Amino acid sequence: MKIFTRYVLKRYSCLTAFILVALSSVYTLILFFEVLDDALENRSPMTSVLHYLFYSQARVMKEMIPLAFFFATLAYVVMSNKNFELVVLRALGVKSSRALIPMAILAGVVGCFMTFWNLNVAPWGISKSTEIRKVEIKKEKETLHLRYTNLWVKSGNTACFIHFFDERKRIFRNMRCIWFQNGKIQSLAMAPQTQWEGGKWQMVKPTLITIEGGTIKEKTPPLLPVPLDITPQNLLERKKGAWEMTYGELRDYIRAMEREGYSVPHLKEELYQRVSMAFTPLVLVLLVFPIATRPPREGGWKAIVYALGALVAYWGGNSIFVLLGREGWVPPLLATLLPPLAATGGVLWFLKKKEG
Repeated sequence: MKIFTRYVLKRYSCLTAFILVALSSVYTLILFFEVLDDALENRSPMTSVLHYLFYSQARVMKEMIPLAFFFATLAYVVMSNKNFELVVLRALGVKSSRALIPMAILAGVVGCFMTFWNLNVAPWGISKSTEIRKVEIKKEKETLHLRYTNLWVKSGNTACFIHFFDERKRIFRNMRCIWFQNGKIQSLAMAPQTQWEGGKWQMVKPTLITIEGGTIKEKTPPLLPVPLDITPQNLLERKKGAWEMTYGELRDYIRAMEREGYSVPHLKEELYQRVSMAFTPLVLVLLVFPIATRPPREGGWKAIVYALGALVAYWGGNSIFVLLGREGWVPPLLATLLPPLAATGGVLWFLKKKEG
């Protein structure tokens, strides 16, 4: 690694880490005071508040890392302009964009890590922190949030595996149930569809296998009641939000919905945005560097104003495309890719034109 690259990388990494800690601390402090009123009102233990703040760090990191890279890049460029570092580089015949390369590499590496974080860790942390705030701090009735795919439900001596709950038709798809008696399997049933009728779940044309005295019998009744103490309304109230689902859960839910013939652009947009947001630090680094690189005589305020304007414009445009993707007016993948690719392409063209 060349001396200049190592110098930029070390300085920029320290600056980014410092800003990330500062932003995360402020965000955590805001969350603390936000939840403190609920804790005092319900006399909740401070350990519950600390647990809530701990699991909230998954969301804090997801939202603060892009901002940390934005402000770190802006601060580095402003300080370098003030110290005439970029001027000296140009005087030596070295393009100022050479300083951009280690910044972009660091942002790209962090983006790879954040992809896993946004897809799995952040949803898990959001789900846990929400549950702790409702149950342990607000003292509300515990309601376990359920996903609608590959669901196990147990009631008395009956255990059922449900491949998919169709919330719109309020039916189960590909349901398998086992009945136990004295710790032994008494019967099994499989049905492609289970409906809610007459205040109870009933399998439609199931394959019922019973075991009596060592003899196995198979029959196909038109309907078979399933003694589950969970209603469609219970399932709707306990539904796990898309933002709480890990990558595997959300992927399976999308596939199950599409198999039923439903269009789910909002779910696809949620999935794609997690990956897009992971690489937002890289986009912001590429966006800020050429815009904030100004002649030293102009001072740092112009760089700050231009960079903040670019940030607002980028996030505003991205939000519009997210809305279009969720509503299905634009294909979700295109709505996700277009803003960062357009911003990156525009910045690289501007940088090339600026430096010849």
